[in-house]
Amino acid sequence: MTVDAVSLAGVAAIGFASAFQPFTPVEVYLVGVIATTSLAPVPAGLVAAAGQTAGKAVIFLATRGLLRGALLRRIVERQRDREPTRRSAFRDRMGSLVALLDRPRYAALLLSASAVTGIPPLIAATVYVARTPMSLPTFAALCLVGRCIRFVVVALAPTLVLPP
Repeated sequence: MTVDAVSLAGVAAIGFASAFQPFTPVEVYLVGVIATTSLAPVPAGLVAAAGQTAGKAVIFLATRGLLRGALLRRIVERQRDREPTRRSAFRDRMGSLVALLDRPRYAALLLSASAVTGIPPLIAATVYVARTPMSLPTFAALCLVGRCIRFVVVALAPTLVLPP
């Protein structure tokens, strides 16, 4: 294996791990690898995006399975029975927002924005979108495209400040 292949494998592994551990940001690793090796920025960004998308797909599927489980359903039903009858403006607004985000185009917009900007955090968007009817291929495609944009831009950053 060449040094570049090993470096790309490391980038993919860190990308996958960072999907589960927010304290292991792949962006910092990407900048370090690009600044200290001869690895090309664009392939590194694409591999990091693929690794992180694979990890987010695992979270998506796990959340979807948990949400459809009988134990969680019983907990939600018990909570619903205990809900206060008093209405509040905040609860009404949040209910309207959730109803809006349950629409497929708005859920896709939320996920895309999160994948590119990190706002809201992608792990939170992943868990939220798992409760919508979005399919896994749609989720993976939106997440991969957004992460590719983000990580390629991050990987190109050292080339702007370091001498050739």
